[in-house]
Amino acid sequence: MTIQIIDATCGKGKTSWAIQAINEADSSEKFIFITPFLTEVNRVKQAVTNRKFYEPQVDKQGVTKLESLKKLLGSRKDIVSTHSLFSNFDEVTLTLIRANGYTLILDEVANVIEHAPISKDDIKLLLGHDGNEQYITVGETGYVYWIKSNYDGAFKRIERLARTGNLMIFNNTAMFWTFPISVFQAFKSVNILTYMFWGQSQRYYFELFDVKFKFNSVKFDNNTNRYELTQYVRPMQEDVSILKQLINIYYPSKSNEKNLNAIGDDRTAFSKGWLEKNAKDYVIAKLIKDNSYNFFKNKCKVKSDLVMWTCLKDYKKKLAPTSAVKQFVPLTARATNDYIDKEVCIYLANRFMNPFEKQFFQSHEIKVDEDFWALSELIQWLFRSRVRRGEKIELYIPSSRMRKLLEGYLNGAAVSYFEKLVEKM
Repeated sequence: MTIQIIDATCGKGKTSWAIQAINEADSSEKFIFITPFLTEVNRVKQAVTNRKFYEPQVDKQGVTKLESLKKLLGSRKDIVSTHSLFSNFDEVTLTLIRANGYTLILDEVANVIEHAPISKDDIKLLLGHDGNEQYITVGETGYVYWIKSNYDGAFKRIERLARTGNLMIFNNTAMFWTFPISVFQAFKSVNILTYMFWGQSQRYYFELFDVKFKFNSVKFDNNTNRYELTQYVRPMQEDVSILKQLINIYYPSKSNEKNLNAIGDDRTAFSKGWLEKNAKDYVIAKLIKDNSYNFFKNKCKVKSDLVMWTCLKDYKKKLAPTSAVKQFVPLTARATNDYIDKEVCIYLANRFMNPFEKQFFQSHEIKVDEDFWALSELIQWLFRSRVRRGEKIELYIPSSRMRKLLEGYLNGAAVSYFEKLVEKM
């Protein structure tokens, strides 16, 4: 199985290309379109004109969305739904998908790996260390198998994850739930619409399971009035000169001006660990809030409804800029146009991968680049704003690390590690 990655800058028309492809496909072709948000579900239903897309629904008789999905699959309907339902596909669902030859269009990458909620000591307990009764065993490939029968205790969730056959262990210190690779294998073909896939966790996941993937980009051809697939352009070869003109990063303009970036000079500033130590301090939290307010209110001179800001969700209340509490946009926001009018962006974060997740991939000899991952997350977030439609934005990004990553990208500088991976792409 080879998966096609349609990798292009946000706003280039990936979803429009997919809708065009569906409209031009033979009626015998069947599609499942998975997107993060209900608003995008409605967009697909309205934009596809040569066939009808059905959305799984909960009904008054208590039929679940998963049961509704199975009925639609059994009737060979074209289906559009969200990532949430996609993550719950079971064996019956996959049998119906295989039998009817469905094509998957996945708008943005899925949540394919999660750190399971269990401590190192509890893992030891389940493994039967120190004379305890053994609850689990571990296979040669690292999968966890539940062996305790008639269990009813505090580890029911771990039991449930283990019984799905998708729970893996790392160094006897952490467990990870991995999205069933059989879901992707059930489809006749798979298209994933995203940007900077090479820096995302789903790429590492595919390498973990030895899944082959190929790249294409997309562009709109004014001569044919169509969206066309084009040769993939690697990030370090991409012309981002227009984007550089559109993203105005804040720097102090005068030597005697208060530097709002100074609080982020430390390389770890605004990371989870840094916030755990510093954001509890009222003075520092207030300084961050005041800097953000000063930026949009005094320097940009805009009203709060034109602002979008973010931070780690646990610090949302502590760091919310005055008058802009409701303008919060989650760090992981993707594939939505809900914020396309926002002209001021405030990024109070410094992204690092979950250390256990990073070590887990590395233990399987998969090269991980945290900087490229962080950059891809930042770019995705920024493209929720009006820069998506080619309009200028003002950006306050006090983390020196995140700011330098963005500066490097806008200046055409390659992520050093990325250069070494060209031959694999």
